[in-house]
Amino acid sequence: MKNIIRNGGMLVFVWLLLSGCQAKQISTSEPTVRYEQNFELTGDEKDELINPVNPAIFTTVDRSNPGAEAVSVPVVPKTGEELKLKTGRYMITGYPTGNISIFDSKGEQILREIVGDYAGATSLTVSVEESYTVRADGGYDSINIFTAPTSPNTDLTAGVWEVGTDIKAGTYTISLDQGYGYLQILEKEKDSILYELIGGTIGRTESTVKLKEGQWLRVTDTSLITFRPTDT
Repeated sequence: MKNIIRNGGMLVFVWLLLSGCQAKQISTSEPTVRYEQNFELTGDEKDELINPVNPAIFTTVDRSNPGAEAVSVPVVPKTGEELKLKTGRYMITGYPTGNISIFDSKGEQILREIVGDYAGATSLTVSVEESYTVRADGGYDSINIFTAPTSPNTDLTAGVWEVGTDIKAGTYTISLDQGYGYLQILEKEKDSILYELIGGTIGRTESTVKLKEGQWLRVTDTSLITFRPTDT
């Protein structure tokens, strides 16, 4: 009996020892921590959501829009519509909902955004060179392209924005009023940073971002992200 008790105690001791070792080996991964702390997406999940960055996304145009011209297409054919715009800064809208794609001079896609009244973003703001092509798919009945003025702001709609020109450098808390979307921070020859945002009263997220001149922001899958300056 003593031997049974002794052996049983030894088995319990060994089981506790092994359990302790296994517990020490369980660690939260860095991507999980970064998401839980600041809703930053990394690794494979980020790669699945964003394509390699086309350098043309860093296009800089004269923000006074000296040659830019507004365009209206009242009837979009079922096959879609391809447009050539004068170099400038534009805001693109469409009804009811479809895909707006921007292609560079080589025909390679710079970005694509769902734009319309029923899904995606209500507008898309981008800088376009004359050699680029804007394509609206056949989901639209009509599209309108307006010239977009420039003024520093803390409410950014879907599109591409330059830190120092469209928003001041600094530290911000970012959030959505409703829905969900993403903020991509871009910098030439550097890996991009991606934040996921969820709006509403339940599950609402807030992230802290540090912006510096030389960076570009892409707001996607949402109509508006609010940037609230944070004292540092």
